[in-house]
Amino acid sequence: MYFKYLLVKYFKNFLIVFLSLSLLYVVVDFMFNYSKLPSSSNLQVLYAFYVFVYASYMLFPLAIIFGFLLTLSSMIKFNEFVSFYSLGFKPKKLIRPFLFLAIVFTFVMYLTQCTKLAYANQYAKSIKDNFNYKTYNLFLKHKNNIVYIKVINPFSKTAWGIRVFEINENKIKKVIYARKAVFIDNAWHTKNAQILTLKKEIWQKENKPLVFLKNFAPKILTNLKTLDNISFYDAYITIRYFKDIDLNMILSILAFKIFTPLLMIAFMVYLFFISPIHVRISNVSLFMIKSVTFSMMLWAIELMLFKFSKQGILPFWTLAIPFVMVLIIDFFVIRRSND
Repeated sequence: MYFKYLLVKYFKNFLIVFLSLSLLYVVVDFMFNYSKLPSSSNLQVLYAFYVFVYASYMLFPLAIIFGFLLTLSSMIKFNEFVSFYSLGFKPKKLIRPFLFLAIVFTFVMYLTQCTKLAYANQYAKSIKDNFNYKTYNLFLKHKNNIVYIKVINPFSKTAWGIRVFEINENKIKKVIYARKAVFIDNAWHTKNAQILTLKKEIWQKENKPLVFLKNFAPKILTNLKTLDNISFYDAYITIRYFKDIDLNMILSILAFKIFTPLLMIAFMVYLFFISPIHVRISNVSLFMIKSVTFSMMLWAIELMLFKFSKQGILPFWTLAIPFVMVLIIDFFVIRRSND
């Protein structure tokens, strides 16, 4: 019964904070970019939806901790903690509903990052730029191939000016040129490819429809260039098929998405075990101010590490350091509470 009570209480506060932060982000973004948006009201609503989806994942780690602090403050104010402890409840038991809901929400957000919603910010940018979201002059070395793409549109899955150079023994053995290609069934299709093959020091020319560059998904190729965002699935494909490329930037995006929510959950555990239980024996307002401040600082530190690792200044695994440190602190705090 206590589990359901605390679960519902935390869920309401989490939802209030989550929607407030996300909608505030949408309103501020709309104010700054309204003049750049199309006049169509349908596109404006679609733009607002994509911005909301992007903001929801960026800000939901803060909603986890702020919703928890709101619930904690209410429970201390109305002496609910004192009541629970007087009935024989232990901190380990009381924190279960908070952990359960935070982990469930984190798992749901992880699932959204496996879908196309992971690219919500890019969709919104595409609407703002009148659907002119293209990447230019993409150069990629993969195994024995050097790939050059003049223009690629990840949303229409179309590319123009594709050149593939196949190298063997430090010599170009084959050149494939396609004026236009479309990504279908996990490979690029072109109706008329120009193929030059070196045989016995003589270049032989051939024109024919061609299916080539398997697993070179347009969103993956675009992210190798711009690295604005990437879904968990595309990150997996990239790591699996592009092992010979420096993947620190993509791994940094992946680590930021995974460890930021976990960091906030670990910090929530720490705050729960050090929180006061009654307004008369401690300064609750000061505790809340410190908790909010340190929560924002942790989130900002994680964001700063992400920016540095994305630029290649730091390795991607540094994003796990704050989480591991808070986890170690949690261990000692919980151990002390048992004594």
